[in-house]
Amino acid sequence: MSMYYGYGFSLPRAVKALLIANVAVYAIAILLGRERLFFYLFGLTPALVSGKLMIWQFFTYMFLHGGLGHIGFNMFALWMFGTELEYNWGTRDFLKYYFACGIGGGIIVWITSLLGLSPYTVPTIGASGAIYGLLLAYGMMWPDRIILVFGLLPMKALHFVIIFGAIDLFQGFTRMGSGVAYFAHVGGLATGFVYLKFGWRIMVHLEHFFGHNPIADRFRGRRFTVIDGGRGKHDEGESDPAHPDIEDEVDRILDKIARNGMESLDDRERDILERASRRKR
Repeated sequence: MSMYYGYGFSLPRAVKALLIANVAVYAIAILLGRERLFFYLFGLTPALVSGKLMIWQFFTYMFLHGGLGHIGFNMFALWMFGTELEYNWGTRDFLKYYFACGIGGGIIVWITSLLGLSPYTVPTIGASGAIYGLLLAYGMMWPDRIILVFGLLPMKALHFVIIFGAIDLFQGFTRMGSGVAYFAHVGGLATGFVYLKFGWRIMVHLEHFFGHNPIADRFRGRRFTVIDGGRGKHDEGESDPAHPDIEDEVDRILDKIARNGMESLDDRERDILERASRRKR
């Protein structure tokens, strides 16, 4: 899979941190020769979650991988899809969504194991649940963006998500014991869909129980958040005479990205978008 990467080779903070953390954990496990111990303690084994309440595994399993191909594909997809999402959403919202999808995928693995649809005593490892959540978000934000599957086959992003999600769901029911956590993939997709479609409504309804919630303001009237650019201020706080209303400018730039992709932006527009993204964090 490939796509145009409009921000050059710079990486936003969350994507960079996740790449480093995943590679570091993989390297440490290999160098110490303790892969089996890592998988036992930190992989998602439903029997250990149910029997020994090792519930941290719903989180830690995302940072373990079983080989170079496994971690290579996941990290490539994290870079390819996660970068543009983080630049648009900001670091905090991106991380909340990423971990929600990963944990959601783990919960689905645990539930399906109780139903006998996936292994109960075998650990599930990998960031695939979270990664599939990123694929879904990308497909929903830019449904008509063209992705080159395997570098050869052009496909719209939304069609790519639907086809690969359907394949994983089918294989989850027909290929038990294959060594691939298909239900983690499906769980990440399902969690991402619920998060993007209904998460903002949940935040808004919190006001009824806890009073005014400033976080909910960012979700009202939209399905998910984008960059909150502020009102024409630099990071240091001084006014920006060239852009008296940067919010309107950011909205215009985001509309342009949705229509034509990142490659359509000029240097000035990329600079505005990057400054607005930093301000949100």
